[in-house]
Amino acid sequence: MRQSPEPTARRLANRTRISRSIPRRLLLEGKLHLLPVYALLRTSDLAREGIENSGSFRFADHIYRGRASGRYGVGMLLDSVLLRLRGARSMRSRFYHSQREVLTALNELGGGEHTVVSVPSGIARDLFQVAESLRKDRPEIYARTRFVGIDLDRAPLELSRELTRDHTNFTFVAADALHPATLPRDADVISSLGFGEFLTDQALAAFYASCHAALRPGGVFITSAMNRDRLSDYLARELAELHTHYRSAAQITAALEAAGFATVRTSSDKVGLQTLAVASKKAAR
Repeated sequence: MRQSPEPTARRLANRTRISRSIPRRLLLEGKLHLLPVYALLRTSDLAREGIENSGSFRFADHIYRGRASGRYGVGMLLDSVLLRLRGARSMRSRFYHSQREVLTALNELGGGEHTVVSVPSGIARDLFQVAESLRKDRPEIYARTRFVGIDLDRAPLELSRELTRDHTNFTFVAADALHPATLPRDADVISSLGFGEFLTDQALAAFYASCHAALRPGGVFITSAMNRDRLSDYLARELAELHTHYRSAAQITAALEAAGFATVRTSSDKVGLQTLAVASKKAAR
């Protein structure tokens, strides 16, 4: 029997694991063939983080950085293999997608102050890369852009503050992304990656509506959705109890349009697993 952890008032959406012991569950379910796989995967830093903390910010950041690490030599080798799987390569594609689209949106904006929001931000490596690029190539835009990272978990916010310590235009806020009052008003760009995959259709619709309401007229919302990769999904479900909501390009487009976005542009990443979406709020007349 699975043992559930104590309920919390504000539980992280991606913490879907409910068993205190994965090996015990595998034994009870008669899935003995997965026990050696479980033991081997735990030598990889990426897999161990996924197993212990579901789809945590460290798990995502490990994939975004793409640097293998692990235990006993074999762990680093296995980590390198995992980072080349379709699921990991697809997750990295959304990381670069966000940076490209944020830069494009900022370059297309007129004068004045601009606000870019990442929610939930995790370790705000994508915003950091955008700021580094702007400071080097477009200092005039950099000087009038404010970056805001929002996350319910305080740990990635502290790491984000350390990462961006050389930038004075970053603000990090500990808040629930699903609360309607969390997002700052009149944002120019909102980016949200790897969050909708853990929300029900109803919760996703409410979140998209909150993002639409927070944007200024003509503002841009950048997000993504995943298609199923059978191997990655099987390992995630069985060994990490990481349960993901998969959505097609048509489904995410419909959800964004229902939230009020005037135009929605989608594309598929080179791996074929990510739907990359950019939605625009209707501009003021």
